[in-house]
Amino acid sequence: MSQPLNILILGRGRMGRAIEACAQERGHTVVGLWGRQELAEGNWPEADVAIDFTLPESAPDVFAACRERGLLLVSGTTGWADHFDRVQAATREAGHGAVWAPNFSVGVHLFRKALAQVASTMQGHDFKASVTETHHTGKVDAPSGTALAIAEDVRGLTGALPPIDAARVPGVPGTHRVTWEGQVDLISIEHAAKDRSGFARGAVMAAEWLAHHPGPFTKIFSMEDVWG
Repeated sequence: MSQPLNILILGRGRMGRAIEACAQERGHTVVGLWGRQELAEGNWPEADVAIDFTLPESAPDVFAACRERGLLLVSGTTGWADHFDRVQAATREAGHGAVWAPNFSVGVHLFRKALAQVASTMQGHDFKASVTETHHTGKVDAPSGTALAIAEDVRGLTGALPPIDAARVPGVPGTHRVTWEGQVDLISIEHAAKDRSGFARGAVMAAEWLAHHPGPFTKIFSMEDVWG
C-alpha cells in the first residue's frame, strides 16, 4: 500500500460507503463523504484525490470542479458517454490527472482479458455473441457501463456489436455474461460479483496509483493503465 492519502468521496450511496470502509481499512483518511447538498454548497476540503460515484448528469460537472481545483479524480460514474470526448479534451488540455472506468473490479479486468482470448478462439466458427448483464434495482443506467464496454470489446475483436440484455433484480451487485451460440452448441463466460467490496477496493487502488503517477496527464486514464 502507498503512503496514506486524504480522500474525498463524492456519492453517499452504497458504493460511496463501501469505498469509505475500504479506504479506511487501507490506512487512508476520508475527509468527506459528500451527497448532493455538499456538492451544491461547494465547500471543498483539502484532499489528495476525489473518488466519484454520483449520478450520470453530475459527472461532467464533477470533472470540471476537480479540474479547476487541480484535484486528482477517480470516477466510476457511468451513463454519460455522450459527454466523454468533450470532458477528455478539457482534461488533456488542462493536464488534469483523472481515471475513469465503468468497473473497478480486478475480476472484471481479468474477465475482459479472458474474453479477448475466447473471442479470438471463436473466430471463423459459426457462432453469434450476445451480452447479458444483471444488476440491483438501484442501478440507474441500463445497460450498465460495464456491459457496454464488454460489447465494445467484442465488436473490436469480431467486427460485430453484440446485443445486450439488461435485467434489474434486487440484491445483485453485478453479473456479466458473454454467450456464443451456434446451431448445436452454446458457450459462455461469466463474471459475478459477490458484493461491492471488489469494486471499492479497485477504486481505492486506482486512487493510490493516480496519486503517485508522475505525469504527464494526456488523457483520462483507464483500468488498463492502472492494472496493465
